[in-house]
Amino acid sequence: METDKFEERFERKKTQPNVYPVLGWLCVVVSLVFFPLLVGAAGVVFGYLTKKSGKDVQGVAIMSLAVACGLIGTLIGIIAPMH
Repeated sequence: METDKFEERFERKKTQPNVYPVLGWLCVVVSLVFFPLLVGAAGVVFGYLTKKSGKDVQGVAIMSLAVACGLIGTLIGIIAPMH
């Protein structure tokens, strides 16, 4: 019974599309330049969805880098007009 659930989950993971990780990494990069807080928050959401779909390490990496790049992008936006 339990092995059936494991096999079903494994098959579901194998067939899931890689949309969430791609969108998550895209949000991480874009948050450095455009609307860092908004795009960074979207990156955190896509990182969570990536983690939930079974890619634990990649999901956590996307979430933490989205927060970091969102903050760095905000600082760049504050400092750049001063020069």
